Amino acid sequence: MQIDKVISFIRSQKNGFFLIEVRTDIQLEAIENTLKDIFFEKQYEIDTSFFSIKPEDASKSISIEQIRKLKKEFLHTNVLDLHKIIYLSEINLLNNNSINALLKIIEEVPQKTFFIFCSQNLLKVPDTILSRARIIRIEETISNVTNNLQDLLNSTINQNQNISDDIITSIVDPFISLKASDFFESLKLFDKNNLKIPSEIFLKILSFYLNQSLNNQKLFKYLIKLHSDFIYDLDESIKFNTLTNDLIAIYFTRLNSNLIKYGK
Repeated sequence: MQIDKVISFIRSQKNGFFLIEVRTDIQLEAIENTLKDIFFEKQYEIDTSFFSIKPEDASKSISIEQIRKLKKEFLHTNVLDLHKIIYLSEINLLNNNSINALLKIIEEVPQKTFFIFCSQNLLKVPDTILSRARIIRIEETISNVTNNLQDLLNSTINQNQNISDDIITSIVDPFISLKASDFFESLKLFDKNNLKIPSEIFLKILSFYLNQSLNNQKLFKYLIKLHSDFIYDLDESIKFNTLTNDLIAIYFTRLNSNLIKYGK
């Protein structure tokens, strides 16, 4: 777990905004317990005060009033000159108003102040937040790209029993090898009624590379936008019955060229 990185950074820097990606509730609980242990129970050991933001009502969202209260009562109060830790277990609990209020604070993070937020789905985090955060990924079992892409391939085959293994493999393998020519040939195997399958595979592969690129900020931000653009264009194409393999080919080209440009 990379919580130690946060602590080291706090000790050496003046302020900061961290966004920790978690994958399970178990990880989230472990992070919160660790933070409480380090920053609350042992606060005098590292001169830190700890503040956890949680929903106050049944709506299960963080209100703008809470952000204003945070700014007024916590950020501007530092009698003991302590480091201040503001912790939020799920950044997606913020509504639009509270996000806008938060942005005004993190634009100029006060001295000796650190925001530590978590998210189980970075795809739902606004770009305005992602661009300001230092993203930290909780290490897990993804250690070999090829093996995990092969698992993805097997999962796709199992979910599409009416499609032969060879056809599924022919559309997935080019993603693994990033061979555009093979991919374009494979797309020809799918008629208009079956384009849902390569579309689904493209989204899975794109999500996979998003997870792999968290330490590559340029690539990560590009893939976030690519994902958003593809979802929009795919929805529009389905709505108006205009989906063709050209759309998937265009997005594969964009993915392929930028993975090469920024590094896999």
